[in-house]
Amino acid sequence: MSELLQRRSLSEQVYDVLIHDIVTGQIALGDRLINRELQTRFGVSSTPIRDAINKLYQDGLIRELTNSGAQLIDFDQQYAEELNHFIMMLACEALALASQSDQQAEIVRLLHEYQDAMEASQENDTEYFGADYRFHKVFFDYCGNRFLKETYKRYNRIRSLLISSAMRASRDRQPSVDQHRRITAAFEAGQFDLARERMREHYQYGVHLLLDRENHA
Repeated sequence: MSELLQRRSLSEQVYDVLIHDIVTGQIALGDRLINRELQTRFGVSSTPIRDAINKLYQDGLIRELTNSGAQLIDFDQQYAEELNHFIMMLACEALALASQSDQQAEIVRLLHEYQDAMEASQENDTEYFGADYRFHKVFFDYCGNRFLKETYKRYNRIRSLLISSAMRASRDRQPSVDQHRRITAAFEAGQFDLARERMREHYQYGVHLLLDRENHA
């Protein structure tokens, strides 16, 4: 295991730290990433920093690349709503496909595990949003479509950034936790159409959070 960890490049390690800081709000939307400051922080040359920033750009998290660094995307209401709707369609389709899997017991077990983790970690951004991501990823892991899974992984990171920013502002995460429990309950009962409807309601709540964030900005 240690050999595998040592093989990870400096740019990958820098990228992981930056992603963590962005998702948890330590680096805010619209902030600038300055190459020299990051070099000092991580104690590395400009190359790993540049490579990490380029990967953030490929993820869609960078609005502008400059000679001195980059600027993160800022909050854009229409963009956020369109992206949320797109991810909602992916999530509902993944749920429908996962309902045909022969691994129903394992799917339900994982859903319970991650929703319980969300319930227990509402005051911890990193653990809460990690559990939220893993909850939804269960359906993609068992949907049997690699392209659907890869598309979700690519675009959900941006949505998570926007939603987590809105949820940090509201701090009330119980409604979202309850929505996840309703999704699980319907899926476990074999009421898959209802589970998809609960999933749609959950993502529509995301739009509510985004609107509330914009109104109080």
